[in-house]
Amino acid sequence: MQQLTDNIYVVVILAMVGTFLIVSILLYLHAYNRNRLLQQQQLLQQTEIAHQKKLMLAIFASQEEERRRIGTDLHDSVGATLSSLRLIISSIPAEKAESCKTMIDQIITDVRHIAHNISPAVLNLYGLSEAVEELADKINQAGRISVSTDNQVGTQLDQLPHAIMLSLYRVLEELLNNTIRHANATAVRITFLEEGDRLILTYADDGKGLPPEIRKGMGLASITNRLEVAGAAWQFGGVGQAGFAIRIELPKAQNNP
Repeated sequence: MQQLTDNIYVVVILAMVGTFLIVSILLYLHAYNRNRLLQQQQLLQQTEIAHQKKLMLAIFASQEEERRRIGTDLHDSVGATLSSLRLIISSIPAEKAESCKTMIDQIITDVRHIAHNISPAVLNLYGLSEAVEELADKINQAGRISVSTDNQVGTQLDQLPHAIMLSLYRVLEELLNNTIRHANATAVRITFLEEGDRLILTYADDGKGLPPEIRKGMGLASITNRLEVAGAAWQFGGVGQAGFAIRIELPKAQNNP
């Protein structure tokens, strides 16, 4: 009888151990499958993000190529035609010719400005630092807003990959455009500096800040899209209690072409 009882205990213990092992294995398989599913989802998200960045980069590259083509056509074709027209007008009476020449000279100047704005030649020829200085000078000449620049990183700006330089240039264009149109500002300050292994761009105006519909809508969509493609991190802020500001960070590793 005692042996039968012992055998029952052994069977019960074995059954409990077996049940525990089965439950443990099932829990392990569940956790393993769950972790595997999470890893697959993360990989899929990373792949999708990378695909979106490549697609956005291709879109921006296509836009810039079209800008360059239009700018070249304006400068070469339209500019040459207007110059030829100016020579032809020289044969008509002087009083009429002078007025026509003045108008054509203005048109030629406008075409050159449009061509330059569409595809910034100074960026391609001299780099980002000169392009930013020229952009600031053009706005300062208009007299509505004072734009100051402070480049504390020297030629490092010009050593950035061309795609990164172009993205930052377009971002600054859009920021200045928003400031002029919406901020009612009198001054803008653009600063380039280093912090550890990162290159920092700060932009700040002394205006009333951008309204919520601009911040949340399409007003900053182009800016954030270009910064994402450039691999930059950014943070919006204010200047004291007013104004608009943005801080953009790029890894210094991108400073190599």
